[in-house]
Amino acid sequence: MNKELERRLVVGAKVKLGKQYCARTPKDSGTVITLVNGDFYYDNGLYGTTQTAPAIWSEEQKEFDSIYHLFGNELDGFLDCEIVWSPADTQPTEDMRK
Repeated sequence: MNKELERRLVVGAKVKLGKQYCARTPKDSGTVITLVNGDFYYDNGLYGTTQTAPAIWSEEQKEFDSIYHLFGNELDGFLDCEIVWSPADTQPTEDMRK
């Protein structure tokens, strides 16, 4: 897994979706998404818990899509997407200042 990518994909991060990524999803290229805190129910067979992860709200499914749903468990589906800004960064990028 790309640890640097995981470190920056946190709640509040703004991600610009790339053409390659959008060719595989119903999302529009160039769209900027903001990650929010998503709640997910996890059942390990013995008991269930609610866990949280950076996510976006899916209006169609009426539930959150975590960064792992969006980009894969190893974040290898991030492809040509770009983190425009992340709270983990010290300076916003040029795109964010516009």
